[in-house]
Amino acid sequence: MAAPTNNGSGGVGNKGDVNAYGSGRFAHPNLDFGELKESQNRGGRHILNALSEIQRYHIIEDRSEEIPKEYFTLEQIWDYIKIGFKSGLLESFIFTGLICFLQAIYPSYKYYFLHAAITPSEKTFFILCSFAPMIISTLFMMYISKYYKGLLTRRAIFALMNGRSASFLIKGVLVFLLFQWLMTQSLENPRLIYSMADWSSWLINPFVNGVSVKQIYEYYYKYAVPALHDSSYEILYSMIIFALMPYLTIFYKGYKERINRQQIQDEYENY
Repeated sequence: MAAPTNNGSGGVGNKGDVNAYGSGRFAHPNLDFGELKESQNRGGRHILNALSEIQRYHIIEDRSEEIPKEYFTLEQIWDYIKIGFKSGLLESFIFTGLICFLQAIYPSYKYYFLHAAITPSEKTFFILCSFAPMIISTLFMMYISKYYKGLLTRRAIFALMNGRSASFLIKGVLVFLLFQWLMTQSLENPRLIYSMADWSSWLINPFVNGVSVKQIYEYYYKYAVPALHDSSYEILYSMIIFALMPYLTIFYKGYKERINRQQIQDEYENY
């Protein structure tokens, strides 16, 4: 029996995988999704891998006939959702930590223990540092939307954005509930807070000598608890806004494309 060969029309290729590239007019060697699973097994895939693949899908769709969206399988959708979710978790974790430290803990710490208020330049710098990671990542997702054209790239981009937005919304709600719970526990269990202040005094003493447990206790109730309240709402609203912004970009891009197509059609009919 003759050895099977890959004739580019869905035959058996060198990898021994039947219909690895599809068949007929949709056959294309660059659509071998098997390599995606191999790269995932070699180590965790990240958002740059997904962007590189979306760029390749865009080139293929731009130079080929319309490729069915089913080429991007449910397995690939789930893979992209996981990539977006993991990326969103990392971004939201960094954002939450920066908000709490730069805009809540450090300003009140400096005012109460060092008896100095933060300067306007410091305040501006802290705000920029807090939001910079989220702004950069959101601009990155908005950049990806420029490939939002073919059926394949649309499916891939939506899967990536859905995973990222889901992690933002879940993290925002969880952080909000956690901070609200901490506030409630602080008001209902002052003795527990005093014990925690006594235990944590060794963390502050290396930076500010002679700080008593009572001062730490007062600092927590006068500054930390109100900061928890403000930070919980700021984090929740920010997560929602940054989760929705990439979608707004896509919807605006789709709207502009429909307007342009309608203008071209009107000009053709009036010609």
